[in-house]
Amino acid sequence: MVRSLAENAQRSFRHEWEQVAYPTLVVLAQSSFIPAQEADEMLRQRPATTAMSIPGTSHDLHLEQPEILHTALADFLDDLA
Repeated sequence: MVRSLAENAQRSFRHEWEQVAYPTLVVLAQSSFIPAQEADEMLRQRPATTAMSIPGTSHDLHLEQPEILHTALADFLDDLA
């Protein structure tokens, strides 16, 4: 398990990100392990991406603020319909 997680942390997924052709919501934690420059670059590569940051959260924002995340996802999906 440690090996597989280490691989994911070191591997670039840029090529896969560039290939996504569907509406995308990026939810960022305020204090994430993803550097701000990397998040900015992701959004520059795909400017139609919807992005938001949830204040007061870290990497486990889904555990820290599940209600806010649920609302963001529901609103995003409602807007697609």
